[in-house]
Amino acid sequence: MIILFANQKGGVGKSTLAVLFSNYLSLAKNKAVTVYDMDFQRSLFNKAQAAQILENTPLYDVRASELNQFGSIYQVNEKEQDHVHIIDLAGKMDDDNLIPVLQKSHLIICPFCYDEYSVASTIEYSFVISKINPDKKLVFIPNRVKSNVKYETLESVQEALNNFGPVTGNISERIDFQRITTFDIPPSIIGVIEPVFESIYNEYIEPVWHKTNT
Repeated sequence: MIILFANQKGGVGKSTLAVLFSNYLSLAKNKAVTVYDMDFQRSLFNKAQAAQILENTPLYDVRASELNQFGSIYQVNEKEQDHVHIIDLAGKMDDDNLIPVLQKSHLIICPFCYDEYSVASTIEYSFVISKINPDKKLVFIPNRVKSNVKYETLESVQEALNNFGPVTGNISERIDFQRITTFDIPPSIIGVIEPVFESIYNEYIEPVWHKTNT
């Protein structure tokens, strides 16, 4: 199974949630995971390298990859039906190599924030994805939500995004998200991410395994 973490808008926590979701699948669901860092900053790959320097046991392999390498990733996925391949996608729309990635991935997880620019960019990105892959499975995660802020446009934003895919529960903004690693989930944030990740797993991932094994 190939899962993308994608949004053309930076600063929405895409790489952070990709790490946490990979950790969740490895630790909570005992799934074999490989992560491909296609983001320009290589933050996910750098985290994995730092963990190895500190002699931490890796939960999964993290590889620095480019869009034009997706073909080989897809071929590996076809052979490894019990494996999850997670791609942290670069926030770009001007590369033809992006088309097969969006067409052949099984699930696209799109984190966003409830600010004007993030919402507008996310809707635009979703519209492009729907044209490239009308049969896509697209899920939105409201991320970095401030508990002390009243979002007056929340309902209208969710209504707009529901035209492209479901919106999960919120993930609140927390300082300890800055300290995540590729080998563990801090206990302080398990309760924050678990309801959102569990819903995605039960709705989109577990049915694939059930179908494959029956």
